[in-house]
Amino acid sequence: MAPGYTVPVIDLAGQVERQVVVDREAGQYLGHPTTVLLEDGRTIIAVYPKGHGRGAIVMKRSTDGGLTWSERLPTPASWATSQEVPTLYRTVDKAGKRRLIMFSGLYPIRMAVSESDGETWSDLEPIGDFGGIVAMSSLVRLTNGDYMALFHDDGRFLRGKGVPDKFIVYKTLSRDGGLTWSQPEAIATHAAAHLCEPGAVRSPDGRQIAVLLRENSRKFNSFVILSENEGATWSEPRQLPAALTGDRQTAKYAPDGRLFITFRDTARQSATQGDWVGWVGRYEDIVEGRQGQYRVRLMDNRHAWDCAYPGLELLPDGTFVTTTYGYWVQGESPYIVSVRFKLEELDALAAAHRPQQTEVFISGEDGYHTYRIPAVIVTRGGAVLAFCEGRKSGRGDAGDIDMLVKRSEDGGHTWSAAEVVWDDGANTCGNPCPVVDVGTGTIHLLMTWNRGDDRESAIIAQTSKDTRRVFVTRSEDDGRTWSKPEEITAAVKRADWTWYATGPCTGIQLTKGEHKGRLVIPCDHIEAETRKYYSHVIWSDDHGKTWELGGRTPTDEVNECQVAELSDGRLMLNMRNYYRLKKNRAVSTSTDGGTTWSAIWHDAALPEPRCQASFISYAAPDAQNVLLFSNPADADQRIRMTVRASLDEGQTWPAAKMLHAGPAAYSCMTVLPDGRIGCLYEAGEKSPYETIVFETFTLAWLMAQ
Repeated sequence: MAPGYTVPVIDLAGQVERQVVVDREAGQYLGHPTTVLLEDGRTIIAVYPKGHGRGAIVMKRSTDGGLTWSERLPTPASWATSQEVPTLYRTVDKAGKRRLIMFSGLYPIRMAVSESDGETWSDLEPIGDFGGIVAMSSLVRLTNGDYMALFHDDGRFLRGKGVPDKFIVYKTLSRDGGLTWSQPEAIATHAAAHLCEPGAVRSPDGRQIAVLLRENSRKFNSFVILSENEGATWSEPRQLPAALTGDRQTAKYAPDGRLFITFRDTARQSATQGDWVGWVGRYEDIVEGRQGQYRVRLMDNRHAWDCAYPGLELLPDGTFVTTTYGYWVQGESPYIVSVRFKLEELDALAAAHRPQQTEVFISGEDGYHTYRIPAVIVTRGGAVLAFCEGRKSGRGDAGDIDMLVKRSEDGGHTWSAAEVVWDDGANTCGNPCPVVDVGTGTIHLLMTWNRGDDRESAIIAQTSKDTRRVFVTRSEDDGRTWSKPEEITAAVKRADWTWYATGPCTGIQLTKGEHKGRLVIPCDHIEAETRKYYSHVIWSDDHGKTWELGGRTPTDEVNECQVAELSDGRLMLNMRNYYRLKKNRAVSTSTDGGTTWSAIWHDAALPEPRCQASFISYAAPDAQNVLLFSNPADADQRIRMTVRASLDEGQTWPAAKMLHAGPAAYSCMTVLPDGRIGCLYEAGEKSPYETIVFETFTLAWLMAQ
């Protein structure tokens, strides 16, 4: 399983109004609480040790659903001898007798009993000649009325003495409501992983039990085992997604049937590693290995790992009250805190991760018949610049066409009025392909020009009055003003090339290898002799002062293209395909910074109707290189604007989400300063060219199943 996750993370750490301090003592370590909700639906009892696991057990009571807590309550003297994390449960025997039971582990496992809703308690007494760690980390009532308790041991305590050896998960059964317990029976172990701290949850229909397992070697994700026969036999342990990876998972169902599971975050690639977190999803996500709906950071632990052996209760009104310990103040001892929320409140916060759309250019407005050929970048200063062609007439790709730009200072929510970057009278100024030099902050906008009365067919046939030329303009002030366009045709176009196009979309700056810092612009052209399309690149190795021609594809039938840098420094060119026996995207790679390109292959996972597409690299929070691709995902029509993600350098595209189901055409993606992805694309109801819209979404939304 992947070591990182892509579901959204809802952060409650700063919402102090949700937090209730249960207990705090200056200079005293308070940790590892367990809670139990009594039958009245408002009384919660909490127990926890004064120390890291080992230490005298403290008990407190809340009579208002965890809003306020009592002083520390009297406890039997034997509770001061606890050697391990106390765990607290409510049981009902087959005769209907109700009890609270509390376990304390190592050797021997001991138990205290209350038959008065915690008002009075027995001493801690051994439940048998065996021991274990974090006993019992979960308790399940079986369909026959028995109870199954789960714990683990690593060889040190099961028989009273030993040395660390193999991690084994055990079950023990009680047939009398928790008063007596059977000899333990092993139910799970693993040759390489260290499985421990089992957390059990039943399937919604009650037919299956899943047990989530901490992985203590930190080499794997958490694991899960399943039982279809009330714990008699179990499946082999298998890894869970990283979204569910943590220590001491505690689960309860929300009123709508979803699960909330809380734990310490130990995912190997996680921005909240070591914090107290939760997970929202469905039971089926656990069984089928899906990431779930979203994660929640409950509180920010100021210590590398030490926090979150959580109690979890659901009040009658749907409020979750989850309680744990942690280093909540830098430099101070850990203390006990509860966090309160309803799932619908988290859902509202999660809604911020859903796509948001804004119309940027609307055809027919501001004196332009049509807006086409979108390109979008984020400047070094964080502004979003949306470029396009403003077409004065409806004559298509030729005629009086201006290069326009709009600016957003708020991540694409609002946009400035359009500004003209280049207007050459009745001529065509188009094919925007901007690139940002991150070292200097300069924005280089590559473009092409032709006479307004020269069409592409005439330029290809060399019967036109002029030809296709290449220009660059620059902005040194974050896209507010632009230099006079400078022609670079002689440096980047061969004499036998007729048609020529920059991008359209965006260029990149290389970040790896001997060509680090190189600005690379994807282009295409037609060669006079064959009248066939080829893709190629141009580049600058001096921060855009001069430009030169790079390599072209070894074969034809490809044109409008985009280039991305892979994690190993190779370049990948993703191209519009004119070879119609293959109605999907064409791909080529370069190992020398774009000087030469491999043989072309066609990616069957990327259908296209002969249309431009966007293709960019996204550095995910877990440092994984994700490739993103957008185009109208249909083999024949420009419809269904779809965004895809690849986690394996373009070998597969497991994630896909549709942005617009109707007519759609050209698109361009960028990564916003807050990590969201922006897609500027052509779309409409009857025609793809009615508007150019900007839609933002998170990688987590794209990856969610």
